[in-house]
Amino acid sequence: MIPPVSGPTAFVTHKRTKASSRRHPWIYANSVTRVEGDYTNGDAVIVRGPEGRFLAHAWINDASKLRLRLVSYDRKVPIEPELLKERVRSAVALRREVLRLPERASAYRLIHSEGDGLPGLIVDLYGDVCVLTCSVLGLRQSLDAVLDALEEVVQPSAIIERDPGEALRTREGLPEPAGLLRGTLPSEEVEVNVDGLRFLVGVGEGQKTGLYLDQRDNIQTVAKLSVGKRVLDACCYLGGFGIGCAKAGAESVVMFDTSADAVANAQRHAELNGVADKVTIQRGSLFRELTRLRQAEEQFDVIVLDPPKFAKKRSEVRKARKGYLDANQLALRLLKPGGLLLSCSCSGAFSADDLEGVLRESATRTGTALRILERRGPGLDHPVDVHCPEGRYLKAILAQRH
Repeated sequence: MIPPVSGPTAFVTHKRTKASSRRHPWIYANSVTRVEGDYTNGDAVIVRGPEGRFLAHAWINDASKLRLRLVSYDRKVPIEPELLKERVRSAVALRREVLRLPERASAYRLIHSEGDGLPGLIVDLYGDVCVLTCSVLGLRQSLDAVLDALEEVVQPSAIIERDPGEALRTREGLPEPAGLLRGTLPSEEVEVNVDGLRFLVGVGEGQKTGLYLDQRDNIQTVAKLSVGKRVLDACCYLGGFGIGCAKAGAESVVMFDTSADAVANAQRHAELNGVADKVTIQRGSLFRELTRLRQAEEQFDVIVLDPPKFAKKRSEVRKARKGYLDANQLALRLLKPGGLLLSCSCSGAFSADDLEGVLRESATRTGTALRILERRGPGLDHPVDVHCPEGRYLKAILAQRH
């Protein structure tokens, strides 16, 4: 006999229990009809349908639009430290034993939120340093179990917490990031190798957790196609695409970014990788630089367009679409016949279909014959829960002007 499940219980609408959405790990506030029992935000609760049927074990947070974060769908497996530890072990095993990432890199994503069954948790490995962000209150309050498991299976010299973003932190009622959580802070930048490219990472600085590790496979793909070509890397950040292309054999690379720090670091990385003579790096905003290059009648064989997030929420999609349209039209006017464009979007609310529609309209407006070679996304160390497609935030389309 299955033992009864008791404790604070959230009841949800009948619609939310249908097979099509039953295992989606997010339940919005308007789908919760009532909560029985005492609890505080961040506690684990039982989730049931309107007639009392068990649905899941979840973390609850009344301060969040995503009021419930489903973690376990087995009534006999509540949210306890051992469950979280096992999820960490499974995530690390995927990277080590299946993807065999340590053979090709010393920096990669160890834990990718819902894709690894740990909602809101991101952990990246840089050498022997783990850098994490946490955007779910329940998991943040249970973080010791995660840290214990990381020390057990990864044995890092340090585990560092970064800010998931002030606005998100405030909305979720999260504490300020603690900085050093375990171990000893490195005395200097950590040098890592990513598929043969060398980078210096300030593990407590920069954007995200340090590098844009989600682009690792896209960098390799574009680099292989850039041999002997003239390349433009727009919004280059630390220089991954441009330096990857230069090292693979590109004839020349032009890179730019709006951040002075990014430009300085990209220059350092070009020197570190021995390609400074092939690379021109300058500071400039996306639209201003693309317009300037167009006015100068520049042309490129390969263009990487990887702008910052234009839409942080669905209400901003229309405005974001205009930004993507303007940027892609400018890029197509700079692309030689036969040239390749990798157009990216990291806006979660902007779908792959949206991005393809932007390319279609941009091609029409510029009179460009364009064919799609491949739809791409993040690397395999960024898995997506099949029930939570929202986790596929990075979209990239590789296309050719013909």
